[in-house]
This record gives sequence, C-alpha cells and structure tokens, in this order.
Amino acid sequence: MAIISNPTFKRFILIVPIIIALLVTSYLVKHRKKPEQLDHPRYVPSVRVIKTKELSLIPRANGNGYVQPEKSWQAIAQVAGKIVHKTPMLKKGAFFKKNAILLKIDPSAYELAIAQMESVIEQIKAQIASLDVEKKNILASLSIEEKALALSKKELNRQTALFEKNRISASRFDQEKLKHSKQTASLQTLKNALNILPSNKKALQAQLAMNQSKLKDAHLNLSHTIITAPFDCRITQVNGEIAQFAQKGQVLIKADSTNAVEIPVHISVSKMRRLLTSVDKSVKPMQEDYKDWKNKLGFRAIVRFRLGQVVSEWQAEVNRIDASMDPQTRTIGVIVVVEKPYEKIRLGERPPLIRNMFCEVEIMGQPLKNCILIPRTAIHNKTVYKVSKESKLKKIKIDPVFSQGNFSVIRQGLLSDTQIVISDLTPAVDGMIVKPIMDEQMSELILSEANYGHSLEAHK
Repeated sequence: MAIISNPTFKRFILIVPIIIALLVTSYLVKHRKKPEQLDHPRYVPSVRVIKTKELSLIPRANGNGYVQPEKSWQAIAQVAGKIVHKTPMLKKGAFFKKNAILLKIDPSAYELAIAQMESVIEQIKAQIASLDVEKKNILASLSIEEKALALSKKELNRQTALFEKNRISASRFDQEKLKHSKQTASLQTLKNALNILPSNKKALQAQLAMNQSKLKDAHLNLSHTIITAPFDCRITQVNGEIAQFAQKGQVLIKADSTNAVEIPVHISVSKMRRLLTSVDKSVKPMQEDYKDWKNKLGFRAIVRFRLGQVVSEWQAEVNRIDASMDPQTRTIGVIVVVEKPYEKIRLGERPPLIRNMFCEVEIMGQPLKNCILIPRTAIHNKTVYKVSKESKLKKIKIDPVFSQGNFSVIRQGLLSDTQIVISDLTPAVDGMIVKPIMDEQMSELILSEANYGHSLEAHK
C-alpha cells in the first residue's frame, strides 16, 4: 500500500500509457501501406492555328452613295414665243440621241427681225458705196478746179501788172480779184468735202457693224427657237406643250446624260490612308497632270446594287477626290464614274444605274506585296501567340499596319511559315504545351480575302 500511495509511482503510472501509445503510433506509421498511385494523363488543350504566308494584298475601302448623272441639262427658253412643235415621244423617261429635235418655238418674229436687219445693212452698204463714188467725183473736180485756179492766178498777176501801169481801170482789176477769190473758194469747198468723207464713211461703217451684230443676234434668237438634245439623254421633266406660250427663262425640259453616271461616296480617313499605302510616294498631285496623277494612283472600283437577293455589279473608275473633308462625319468624298450605265440591261435582273439609286461602292488600290494576314481575333493587345516546333506557346509582339475587314495586315514582326493561334485560349501562358490543329478553311478564307475581299463572317 505504501508503494501505491507513493507520488512518484503515481506519476510513472500516468506516463506509461502515453509512451506505449506513441510507440504503437510510430510503428503503425512506419509500417503502413503506401496509397496506390494512379497515372492520370496530363491535359493538353487543342488550339486552332494557321501558318502565316507572305501574300499580295489588295487594299480596299467600302462606302455607299446615291447615283447621280454625270451631266444634267435644263432646256431654258432663251426666246419668248408660242410652242409650235413638240416631238411626240417627248415625255418623262424617254430616250433621245444627241441633236434630236425636241421642241420648236414660233420663229416668225425672229425671221422678220432678220429681214429688217438685212434691209438696213443693205442700205448702209449702199451709202458707203455712194461715198466712194462721191470721193472719185470730188477728186476729179478738184483736179479741174486746181487747174482753173492756176489760170486765174496767172490772169490776176497779168491784170495786176497792167493796173500798176495804169493800163486798166480799178473796177476791172477788182473784178479780176473777185473772180480769183471765187475760184479759190470753190477749190477749198471741194477740199472740205473731200476731208469730211472719211469721217462720214467711218460713221456708216460703225452703223454697219452694229447692224451686222444685231443680225447675228437675230440669227442666234432664231436658232434658239429650235430646242435639241445636247447629248444622249433621258428626259426627267417636260413643262411645255403645243400652243403654250413659252416665257424667256422658263424651264421647258430637264434631262440626264445616259453616257455616264457618278456616285459620290464618303470614305473615312483611316480607310483612305489604307488605299494610299499602295501608292508610290514619288507621286505628287500638285506637280503632275491630273490624268497622269489619276492613272498613277491606280485605283479602281466596283459598284454594286442589291435588289432583293440579286446583286448587280458595274466596273467603275475613281474619277476624283473631293477637295474638302466633311466636318460632321470626318470623311473624304471620292467620286467614281460608271461609263455606259444602260448597257447590258436584263429586265428583272440587271437594272440600269439611274438617279438616286443607293449603291455600294468598293474601291481597290494597287496590290501591296510581302504582307502577312492574320485574323483580327488572333491579336491581343498587339500580341499574338506562336506555337513552336515543340508545341509550346510563345508570345510575339507585333505592330499591325492596318486592319481590313476581319483581318489585320502585318509587314513587320512576323515571319512566313509561323504557326499562329487563332482560337481563344484561356489561360494562355508562355511555354505551355498545346495541341495545334491546322485550320485549312481559315487559311483559304484569308487567301480569298487578300485577293477578292470575301468576308470571314462565314467562318464564325
């Protein structure tokens, strides 16, 4: 009992179970079976890729605009009068060739004015001819009078000598002096008449010129009584009828040219820059002939009109670029021209291009060589993901030149035959292993986009 009641023994009794438990636990941990290891395959994500290629890209810019005739014409009455003739087919929508007669205004008043002017002109010509005859007569008379004056002076000298010798009376001498004075006056009268002839003739010639001008004006007015088509055209408005009095300045006919149409479209500055990227930098529009400059730009265009499911196309020419920028839309106007818009019409399928048709215009620049095209969705903050030969991801910094449609043009930063990831990959970590799957359809679409401008929307 004494041993049991000993405090040291009691502490020993309490420690022993703890020591035994620790030994047992250590033994079990040391000799336990290891858990069975299961081999799980590593997850490798699949990604769609394309292989980059250097291509020739045709830069494009699209816009929309309304068709306008290249030339419009208003037949404004330049003379007043009653309409006496109207071509039966002169109606809205009718076609006429150049110089076709459309309307006639009564020419009677203008024919009468011509007859009067011609009569006045003939009278003036007769007066001028009369002056020429009068000049000849005066010259002949002047010659005679000069001879008579010479004889009169000789006689006066003789009479003067006799008078000084008191051989003739004073009255006789005075008569001889008077006779000589009259002869001198007669000669002076002829000279005065001769001197005034040039001014009289000049006045008549001025009257002749004035009346000839009036005659031309009368002929011009007469020609204005016949209204003809100035070019091949289509009538859009008719305001004159037979027996109706046409006032001077009245619009009688309106017509549009059928030779060509214009379509003004507005292109953004970024798209315009894209087109101009293909132009030789040595081209200077202010220092070259306009036609040469236009040819060196090398732009061409296609005009499309959609009628339901039917799309009609016309080849067009980029005719000119607007001189100012639209302040509201910040766009630049480009005017394209379609020649002979009424050719190749197919009823119900291919209409003609007429005023106010809303059309799509695609403008194409010169091909850009050595371009690499990738989908815009493959770019993340100017970065793309490349798949190496070891199937590892690698980030590449790029600097796109511009975007066109659903792709971006890269001319620096990417090499040909590089595998680029085009599908979304989250997360995308440098060095991670992926399984590349070549997207042949996307490659074909990019090639098609570069050459023909087809959209990538079908691939989405």
